[in-house]
Amino acid sequence: MIAELEKQLLSLCSQYRTANGTIDVTLPLQVVFNNADRNVVKARLRYQGPGCGSWLAMVVGLRSDILAPFARFDNGRGGLYKPCDILSLVPCLSLMVAHQNSGLAVSAIAKGVATHLVLVFEGQPDSKSDSMRSLTTSVWAFMKRWSDWTEVLLSTIRRDPCVAEWDFDWREFLAGESGFVNMPWFKPMTYPSRALALERVVVTSKSLITSVLNQTQTEDPIIKSLVSWLDELTPVVEVAGGLESTEEVESQSVV
Repeated sequence: MIAELEKQLLSLCSQYRTANGTIDVTLPLQVVFNNADRNVVKARLRYQGPGCGSWLAMVVGLRSDILAPFARFDNGRGGLYKPCDILSLVPCLSLMVAHQNSGLAVSAIAKGVATHLVLVFEGQPDSKSDSMRSLTTSVWAFMKRWSDWTEVLLSTIRRDPCVAEWDFDWREFLAGESGFVNMPWFKPMTYPSRALALERVVVTSKSLITSVLNQTQTEDPIIKSLVSWLDELTPVVEVAGGLESTEEVESQSVV
């Protein structure tokens, strides 16, 4: 897959070279890296040929960005981040700290209505390969580990003894806690149940952080602010949507 990605990027460079040497590679990266928890919003590549360095800059939206077109019942939930982003946010911020000076040259967090992450990768030529190979290897390794850590986080939450018997969609649960109207198929949950579920998400997220980062890395300001935000999370008072809302609408239509 690394060789295939390298081939695609080199092909685009030969076809669409611009005056400043940057190429829009958003579409091929979306095809390869988009999933239920992240979306490549924009990607630009600079490559000037064999023997020269290269870089790739990506702006990646999280689930709050993916869900942006959908209905909301609460637009005012404040805080540093959105609960629906946790499954992708926690692994990525951990990776941003762990991969400093290791392929990932620059990283930043853009917060607004939806959280976006800015990732800049650099490739350098060596005696054995062109800079494009080192660049694509760094990008692929980062994104693959991001997916892997997200899956580890989600599967660990699902196996948590406190909630293991609950059979529901955790992404949809976290969407509701972020103010998005739950889909009609999502069974409504009581406040105590939602509080317990959110607590287990927080505990599991903090466990992942401490398992993939060393002590020095956990003291990074990005991680400390993330953990502080997790510790302060509380459920919304009430979530709109689910079967309850559907039944209410149906009963009103009958009347």
